[in-house]
Amino acid sequence: MTEETLEMLMVKVTDGVATPAEYETLMAYLAEHPELAKELEMHRTLRAITDGWVHRLEQDLLNDRYEQRALPRLWTGLGVTLFLEGTAVLLGGGMAELLADPEAPLWVKLGLGGLGAGCVMLVAGMAWRRWMMFEQDPYTKVKR
Repeated sequence: MTEETLEMLMVKVTDGVATPAEYETLMAYLAEHPELAKELEMHRTLRAITDGWVHRLEQDLLNDRYEQRALPRLWTGLGVTLFLEGTAVLLGGGMAELLADPEAPLWVKLGLGGLGAGCVMLVAGMAWRRWMMFEQDPYTKVKR
């Protein structure tokens, strides 16, 4: 068997387009030359990697198409706004009520204060990170 024929059969078997006769021919040849079986395994490994890349790119394309639509962006923005507004009202109003109430336990006041400070820190940290990553990310203009 020539080297070109061997390579062609390995590619066809790896891609799953070999006929049963071609598959049997390659397997018989590899049985006689077991040192070449490693090369077929390398072809299959490379094929698995590239299939994974293709799957990932297809999924990225679907995600990009979804994220570019106006309704999902509006929905997400509205949800985040309502969540932050509700959190601010509950924490701010709750803290004001607790501070005004002399009978409220100290642990409740401290817990609510910690919860409020933690929420502010998390939101500010996420906003800062997004802003910093956007400024430094060389791929922000790349369409996937």
